[in-house]
Amino acid sequence: MEQWKESLQTAMDERFDAAFVELAKSNADVREAVKQQLDASVLVKDHPKYDEELKQLVDSYFEAMQLLLGEYLQHLYIQGAKDCVTVLREFGIIK
Repeated sequence: MEQWKESLQTAMDERFDAAFVELAKSNADVREAVKQQLDASVLVKDHPKYDEELKQLVDSYFEAMQLLLGEYLQHLYIQGAKDCVTVLREFGIIK
């Protein structure tokens, strides 16, 4: 059973990555936000007051945010699939 879960997680991760690449290609606002994030990252890392304590704090914050965002995306993806099945059942397309 664990192998199945790992395979599903890998497939979902690949879909999320592909979807984000497509989103970035088709949406100038997303491309700009990615650029802003990268620029800000460089500025923070090169800031003279960016000591080891602050680095650990910032890294911890962003790791937590990435984990939360990943879990949220996974939840939305699965909920979307469930909603799709519900709608298809309501229309009598599937039983």
